[in-house]
Parts: sequence; C-alpha cells; structure tokens
Amino acid sequence: MRHIKFFRRFVLVIVIQILASLGPAIGQNQPWGAISGAVLTADTRQGLPLATVLIAGTTIGTVTNEKGEFALTSLNPGDYTIHVRLMGYEDAWLEGIRVRRGKTIKVNIAMVEAAIPLEEVQVTADRMKPQDDIRSSVLAVTPFRAKTLAGVGEDVLRTLEALPGVLSPNDFTSQLVIRGSGPDQNLIVMDDIEIFNPYRLYGIISMFNPETASDISLITGGFPVKYGDRLSAVIDVTNREGDKSTPMGGSLNASITNANLVLNGRSPVGLDGSYVVSARRTYYDLILGPIAKNSGLVKGDVAFPHFTDVQGKIVLEPGHGHKFIANGISSRDGVELVAGPDRDAPDSLTVLDDTRNDVLGFAWHYVPSRKFFSKLGFSWYRNSGITEFGGDFIDPSLNRELFENGGDTTGIRFFNVEFDSRYVFRKYSLKEQMTWIARGQTIEIGAGVDFMKTSLIWHFRPDETLQSLLQSRNTAVVRDFVQTKVYERLNLFAQDKIKLTEQLAVQPGLRLDHFGILGKTYIQPRLNVSYALSPITTLRAAVGLYYQSPGYEKLLDQDKFFDLTNAAVGDLEAEKATHYILGVDRWIDNQWLFRVETYYKKFDDVIVQEYVPGTLYESYPIPGGDIRTPSGWTQPVAVKGDSLTNNPINAGTGRSYGIEILLEKKNIGPDSRISGWITYALAKGERVRDNIITPFRFDQRHTVNVVVDYRITSWLDVGIRWRYGTNFPYTEPVGIKPRIATVTKNGREERVIETDINGDVIFNTDRGGEENRFSHRLPAYHRLDLRLTAQADYWGLDWNFYIDVINVYNRNNILVYRFHIEDDLTIGRNEVSMLPLLPTLGFSVRF
Repeated sequence: MRHIKFFRRFVLVIVIQILASLGPAIGQNQPWGAISGAVLTADTRQGLPLATVLIAGTTIGTVTNEKGEFALTSLNPGDYTIHVRLMGYEDAWLEGIRVRRGKTIKVNIAMVEAAIPLEEVQVTADRMKPQDDIRSSVLAVTPFRAKTLAGVGEDVLRTLEALPGVLSPNDFTSQLVIRGSGPDQNLIVMDDIEIFNPYRLYGIISMFNPETASDISLITGGFPVKYGDRLSAVIDVTNREGDKSTPMGGSLNASITNANLVLNGRSPVGLDGSYVVSARRTYYDLILGPIAKNSGLVKGDVAFPHFTDVQGKIVLEPGHGHKFIANGISSRDGVELVAGPDRDAPDSLTVLDDTRNDVLGFAWHYVPSRKFFSKLGFSWYRNSGITEFGGDFIDPSLNRELFENGGDTTGIRFFNVEFDSRYVFRKYSLKEQMTWIARGQTIEIGAGVDFMKTSLIWHFRPDETLQSLLQSRNTAVVRDFVQTKVYERLNLFAQDKIKLTEQLAVQPGLRLDHFGILGKTYIQPRLNVSYALSPITTLRAAVGLYYQSPGYEKLLDQDKFFDLTNAAVGDLEAEKATHYILGVDRWIDNQWLFRVETYYKKFDDVIVQEYVPGTLYESYPIPGGDIRTPSGWTQPVAVKGDSLTNNPINAGTGRSYGIEILLEKKNIGPDSRISGWITYALAKGERVRDNIITPFRFDQRHTVNVVVDYRITSWLDVGIRWRYGTNFPYTEPVGIKPRIATVTKNGREERVIETDINGDVIFNTDRGGEENRFSHRLPAYHRLDLRLTAQADYWGLDWNFYIDVINVYNRNNILVYRFHIEDDLTIGRNEVSMLPLLPTLGFSVRF
C-alpha cells in the first residue's frame, strides 16, 4: 500500500511540473496559426483549382489556385473542421485539425468523384458519410482518435471497443467480439492483405501502428461482396503514404512501456513517390523486469513479455495513372519464464513462447481515366509460433490461495504436464479489383486466389492424475497431433451501385467462394440500400448471406480445437450467417449526429465438437455413509454417456440481435471545446445444440460507452472514457462428486474412487449438464479511464506530453471465478480480477 501511495504522489508531482513548464512554451510570438495545403484528385493526385475551402460553422474560406493550393491564415488556436466543395466531386469533410499559435498545419485533401478508395486523406480526420454511401454498419475511427482515446494504450483495435456493438473479452486482449460473434469470425485486413493473427504480447496490443495508419474502418455487419470467408465483421486498416513535401520527417513516441519511431518523406530515387518506415519495441523486459526483480515483486528467472515490430511502405508514381506500392512487416514477440526456488506461488512452471509475423505485399494501381480504376495485388504472409510449457501445478479442486506466500504444501496434490506445440501458417495471395464509373452507376468486379499451407504439431503429456481429472470432466484431449494441410481459396465477386433517384441508391452484389479445404463452392447474394429521407436524414438497410470455412489459421481466435484431417472434414459444410440490418442517421445540426441501428443475425451449420456414444462412470452416496471415505459411496458403475471429441460437425445453430444508439458531438471550430460520443447497445446472443439453447459465451445484454474530450486551454486537453456492461455469462457448479480414476489390477482396467494420502475421497466440482452451461452472469463491468495531454513547442518541434490512467476509481472487475472445494465440502470460489488502477506517462514529438 505504501508503494502505491508513493507512486501516486510521484506521478502527480511529475504531471504538475510538466504542465507548469509547458504554459510559457505555448503562445510564443504570433497569437494565431494557419492551415495550408492542397486539394488533389484522389486518382491522379493532380491539383484541383477553384475548389472552395471553408472552415465549417464559420464564414472563413478561400478558393484554391491553379495548382490546387490554399491557405487559411490568422486563425485562433483550436480545433477546426474543413469543408471542401467542387462541382463534380463529393464534398470532403476533414475533422480534428488542431491549430496552434505560430504554427502552420499542412494538409492534403483528396477528392473523389465516386466511392473509389484510391488515396488516403493525409490528416487525422474523417469525412462525414455521404447520403449515397449505401454501406450499413460502417464506423470510422481516425488515427488521431486511436492515439488520444483514454485507456487504450494508443492501440487501434482497442479504440474500436468504444464503438457500439463492439466488446472485448477482457482487459488483457485486443480481440473483438462484434454483435454476438466470436473473434474468429472477424475479417482483419491491412492494405488489402488479410491478416490472421494481428495481436502482440498474447493479445495485449495489436500490430496496427496508429502513427502510420491513415484510415481505420469497422463494418459491424452487412459488409459488401469484396469481403469474404467471415461471418461477422470487417476491420479494414490502411497505412498512410509518406509526406512528399520533405526528404525526411517523422515522429517519436515513448512511454514507460514502449517506444515508437516513424520516419517518412519523398522518394530518394528520383521518381515521384514516398516512403514510410516505423519501428516499435516494448521494454518490459529491459526496464520493468529488473525493477520488479530488485523490488521483490517477482522471484526466479523471469523474462517479461516483449515485442519488436518493423513496418514499411514505399510508393512510386511514374506517371500516366500508374502507382506501385510495396508493404512489409516483420514482428517478433515472446516470453520466457522459469519458476525459481524462492517463488511465492505453489506451482513450478516453465513457459517459453515465441511468435513471428511477416508480411510482404506488392500492388499496382492503374487509373487511365476518371471512369476506370484497377488494383492488382500480390502478398505473402507467414505466421509462426513455438510454445513449450511444463511443470507441476496444484490440483484445481483445492483453494490455491491457502498455499501461496509460503503456505505449507506438504502432502498437497500436484499435477505434472509437459506440452509443446509448433505452428506455421503461410498464405500466398493474388487479387484483382476493377471499378467502372458510368452515369449513375459504379460497377466493381474482382477475383482472388489464396494458396494456404498450414502446419501444426502438438504434443500433450499429462500425468496419470491429470489424465484422470480430464476424463472425469469429459474433456476432449489431444495428446499428439501432427498435420500439414495444403489447400486453396478462390473467390469471384461483382456489385453494382445504382443511383435510381436523387434519394434512392441500391447496390446488389454476388460473391462466389470455393473453399479447397472442404472441396465445396458457395454463392452469396447481398444487397445494400440507402434512402435520403431529407438532406440531413438517411435510411440504410442491408441483407446478405455469408460463409466461413474452417481452418487451423482461425484456431488462434477460437476457444476449442478441431481435428481438420481429411477424414474429419469429408462431410463438413462451411458455417453460414444471414444478416438483416436497418438503421437511420440524422444530423441534428452541423455538430451533432444521432444514429440508431437494429440488426438480426441467424447462424446455421455452426461447427461444434462431436459427441459420440460412450460409457461414463458414476458413484452414488450410500445413505448414512461417510462421504469423505470411499466406503460412503457405491462402487463406480457404468452409465450411458456421450464423450466429447475434437471431430468437427455442423450440429449448431444460433442467432444474435439487438439495437444500437449513437449520439456524437463533433468539433468544428475553435469555440467548440467538447467532442465525443455516447453509445448504448441492447443485445442478445444465443447458440443452440441438440435443442438446448445456451447464451453465447460473450453475450452482454446492456453496454454503455461515454467518450468525452475537453479542450481546457489552447495547449491542454483532457479526455475520459467510461464503460459499463452487464458482463458475460459463466457456469456455476451445481455440487460435488467423487473423482473416478482408472487403475490396472491383474492386467485389467478398473474404476475406483480416487483418494489422497490420508485415504480421503478427492472430489471434483460438478458443473452439471448443457442446461446449466452459462446459466449465471458475472458482476457488472465498469471502468473510468482518464488522459491528460499537453502540447508544447520546443526547439521548433511539436511535443505532446501525456498521462493516461486506466481504471481511475480502481474498480475490481471480475475476469473469471476459480472454484474449489473447502474442507467442509462446500464450494468456494476465488476471484481473478482484471486491470487495477494503472497510470502511464509518455511523450511524442514530430520533426
């Protein structure tokens, strides 16, 4: 407790000193700032003359010159939104442009004739969604928001948790649960490359770098036909191009846990183009590890988790509508832990884990005219990992808290296990997408092929006592598994966006997927509709069919293992989901947006583990007997029961439905100090098997998000995020039962009641049948996060200093309950909590 109080005082003193020193550094010389830049075509990057550039909500504006350049000067410090208009182009809205005294902010604004994703907008802002954008359930997050949202650690995927319909399984992962679907049912794309495992440090953070991302889009349902092989949602991240106005610029971001360096500039080889290179590294292992060891917080040989990440993007534009893009990523993360003899925990475990992700992509964009666009891409992706785990751990039926901190473990039951696994997932992809723009129509067609090679090696060595426990709990166990699968995925798609009237637009689409792992082909029709009820109110709807193939590459996001050998998948079908979505957006004024959307998803052919008829063994108490001894129980008798296997079968169905409400406040000028949003989601998710309905494992009925950013002064901002959820279901034990062990006597197997060294019966908790599964719910989750950011100008560079505090009021949110059996044979439980109050200090500088 003394350490916590000292740390709090230490943090407070540092923050006060930083903020006190920053004030004089702001507001030097000129009392105003400026915005300058260029308005360009999104396809050829040519300047657009005579475009009107306005400060939203004011009468301040200008017109671009013959090169498309503009300047807005003598602006008071604050946050601005720019509105750009030009006949024949879609209006562009750029939000969150921060003007500071004595500074000129440079932006490039890309304008498009239709919805063609050719270029990124090179500012941390997003455009207001046009009424003829027919996509439902689209939520955009700016990289600026990913960097400044309280409590997310500047992580792109964690930022999405603040949006309606999006949950995280817990505080320790950046995986996403979207509208009643698991993390394995989300398609994650970066620069048109599908990514299987975008997580670092066991999911704590993601691979996406907010310093290099230019566009972050989340489609929570009803996504168009260019996306496939997933049932739920799409997360599409585009990395920005380099700044061609300078030979080299960049930024450095550092905190007490990690550092992030970005360099970018125009092409150094004499061709029109640019480059971006970034490098990230955590230093838990370099800084926190020695501190924790020296302070006695950990004992033994511990290597704290660490990761290193290098990314790059090179763009060359030789002219005549050609653009060549190269992307590359290489990352490593892992941990090594060896329990020492002076440990406080009773377990003695050794853990070694090393994960690698490598991506290489090439693309050719060709725009011969404003009516045609072609994207040809090739990519290579490799995700591999090695895990070794072994040692002794205490019997889970015991209260482990009694044996921690030096408790006597004499005569206590321990299990021994040895486990090792290796996996390598490789994917080679080739895809082509073409877009034609005709009067009132936008036609898109495309095709792609993926060549997959997945290798998985798995060895599991439990001792006899652990094997007995697993059998008594009817747990499917894979002891040895070695397999390599080679297969392909083929896809074709076409869609036509048709503007039928000034108010009504429709987009029918058709997708064909061939899944080589199943040897089957699936056709998926989809339809999106938008109708402008008024200039500020838009109705959108979507309906569509979606299929997802099985694959070892999806196991990392699942909670179970499936045997996908050829014999196991012979009769298997792809999982299927049908989406129905209806929503409406209304601009209350030019700052406030109200949105409500309802959805229904039906799941069919859900893949589950197969039950096979078998024999289980039960023992029953003898009336008047002492249940603590074997004599108080009958001899184990065989009963009919189903044994759980790892064979995949299409025996599940399900549904999820709900309503989501969003009220958002945008900043449009220096006098608008507050921005943010409030969301509420009412949702229900269910799964059905053998006519038994159980809640979806991440079913959360009520969810509230409150995000508020307030500009205190021209150089100081405060942001808060508060989350509330009714939390997830869990399975409560219904009682206890004796553990049945298999022994060999005289060459014959027999079932006996297992006893400890004192001859007393060893009990297991009884979790009941399927009807009891997920029948209880964890206590409500809520958490307040706070971020304080100060801007300064030192040595002609832009600096940001921040303190980010997770769980300000130190709420004890429950991750899981661990159940054990007390000495009086009642069931006890211990809480496993999520993140406590956790402050972080950091800074960033742009040069």
